[in-house]
Order: sequence, then C-alpha cells, then structure tokens
Amino acid sequence: MFRSLRSIATATLILSLIGIGVIAGLFLVANGGWVPVTTPPWLTGLLGDRPHEIWLPALIAGWLATAVLLAALVLSTMASLWRRRQYESLVNRLERELARLRNLPFLEPAPLEDLPETPSADAARIMHAIDDEGPDQP
Repeated sequence: MFRSLRSIATATLILSLIGIGVIAGLFLVANGGWVPVTTPPWLTGLLGDRPHEIWLPALIAGWLATAVLLAALVLSTMASLWRRRQYESLVNRLERELARLRNLPFLEPAPLEDLPETPSADAARIMHAIDDEGPDQP
C-alpha cells in the first residue's frame, strides 16, 4: 500500500517538475528581454544608486534555483531529523534490551544444576532444626 502511494507521489512530483519546466521555458522564450532592476537602499553603497539591466531568463533562473535550493535544504533537514529519530529509537531499544539482559539472573535465575533432583530428607531435617533454633540461639 505504502509503496504504491510512494510511487504515485514520485510520479506526480516528476510530472509536476516537467510541467513547471515546460511552462518556465515557454515563458522565458516569450520574455527574453532585459529588465531594469532598482537597487535596494541598503545596497546603494555597494552597487550604486542607478538601475541595473538584468536578463529576464537569468533572473527567473536565479529565483527558481533559490527556491529549489531552499526546498532541498528543508527536505534534507527533515530527512536528517527523521534519521536521527530512528537512530535514537534504536539506541533506546538496545538499551532496554541490555538492561533486561543485565537483570536476567534476577528475573529468570538459572537452574541449580548441582542440587539433586529429589529432595534429601536428611537435609530437610537439618534445615528444620536450624529454623527451630532461630537467630536468638547460638
């Protein structure tokens, strides 16, 4: 289900990018002139106060490149955050498993293999005698 949705989303994105490219190309062919661009007041010291002529296709290409680079930056940041979340989840899961393995002797003690399978009557009598004496008796 998710693979089909991902492939549909990828195809839609590719077709949209192709469509935007065709529209931008047709727009640039129709408007291939030069346009005057006025300098903002905070840049007049560096570029001067006169308007600059800029080729319109280059201006639009710069806008598109800026938009694409910003989108790539946002997507890569989101991907790195997602990847970091996955790594943190894995580390937390491994730490929980390690804590469980460290506590394993307390939770599931190993069988006492050196004791006999059947209880000894003599050992039971001795233990009972020790219990009857209690901690007060020497």
